[in-house]
Amino acid sequence: MSGFRLRPTTGVLVLACSLYFITYVDRVNIATAAGAIKAELHLSNTEIGLTFSAFAVVYAVLMIAGGWIGDRFGPRRTLIVSGVLWGGGTICTGLAQGFAGLFASRLLVGLGESASSPGASRALVPWTPTNRRGFAQGVMHACGRLGNAITPPVVAALILATSWQMAFFLLGAASLAWVLVWAWYYRDDPRQNTSITAAELAELPIAEGTVRVAVPMKWAKLLRTMMPVTLVSFCHGWTLWYFLNWMPLFFSNNEGLDLKHSALFSSGVFLGGTLGTMLGGAISDWHYRLTGNLRSARRTVIVFGMVSPIPFLLLMFIAHNLMVTTLCLTIAMFLSELVTAPLWAVAMDLAPRHSGTAGAVMNTGLAVAAAVSPILVGWLLDVTGSWNASLIVCTAILVVSPLPAWLIRADRPYLGEVGPSPAAPGTVLAQH
Repeated sequence: MSGFRLRPTTGVLVLACSLYFITYVDRVNIATAAGAIKAELHLSNTEIGLTFSAFAVVYAVLMIAGGWIGDRFGPRRTLIVSGVLWGGGTICTGLAQGFAGLFASRLLVGLGESASSPGASRALVPWTPTNRRGFAQGVMHACGRLGNAITPPVVAALILATSWQMAFFLLGAASLAWVLVWAWYYRDDPRQNTSITAAELAELPIAEGTVRVAVPMKWAKLLRTMMPVTLVSFCHGWTLWYFLNWMPLFFSNNEGLDLKHSALFSSGVFLGGTLGTMLGGAISDWHYRLTGNLRSARRTVIVFGMVSPIPFLLLMFIAHNLMVTTLCLTIAMFLSELVTAPLWAVAMDLAPRHSGTAGAVMNTGLAVAAAVSPILVGWLLDVTGSWNASLIVCTAILVVSPLPAWLIRADRPYLGEVGPSPAAPGTVLAQH
């Protein structure tokens, strides 16, 4: 053990993975606690949906600004401030005494996390070879989905052992602890890390991630380039947040399970998403190394991941058995999550020097879906008393998703940069 050395590139990836794990815990913890909160604060399904949406509204509105801040000021400082905000918002959630306080607290969590995903993606650019970006994004987002999977039983256990308020206090404190470690370890420029070797530096596309203001932003061109990716992100986000927001209540209300068992079944569904997220990035990178065709490597996985869940969601309309229903939901989430890492890799491929902003533009689609879908789903539940209407909407969105997905061109960066060969992972992109 005395000879063990953690490569700085691995250390950065571990920190980014832990960021995703913690932020997704703080995003979805309220879903597991929703039953207890709803009963204690006397809220309707519509009000619960609005509370879910509060996070996503700010997250969507400020996503691009958060990405730009990460590009302009660097991910180190950006994520320090971001972490303090979302950690504080999580603690404030436990202090809420009614709908207004709960809503405001989730707005604060959304404010902090609006810069977290693009900031983490931006942090990886100078630390990750191009032909490993899909893998890195896959592992990072898989950790977020693992956070989804672990959150229901952990929050349920905390609520049963203490209270729903204490659950939010403890989770907020964990977020603030992450901020301290990030501030101590991460540097925007790998050359500032005293433990990195010259050989390790030679593998990295450092210039792509350390140049912040020398390459001007071309907003109109960037938005046009990212539009297909953003539309796909919206379609994907609708499905993702349908799962993340409503699974505990689905198993509780539709299947009649108690808090502990609804949390366990939800966790099983989310574990399917964790595996899908990790595999999607690895498959996309493997395709790229095998063929050298970046467009096909990203687009093929994305299209398949958007279409393949449809049959399993349709089976939900005729499945009246708990285990069959759970299996359908788990497979559907596994397949849909194949999309996540390739989408984020596309943002890095298309705009390596502005990857924080590009990632934010892409993720704005997901954030808008996260803001709109809880309100609609909550209203549909109150009006119809059934989950079928919300499933129809979710399935219909997946049906149309291949249209924008087919337009994604990861091989045409918005600044006209020339991508590296898959045989040369350390090649720095040349700009014309």
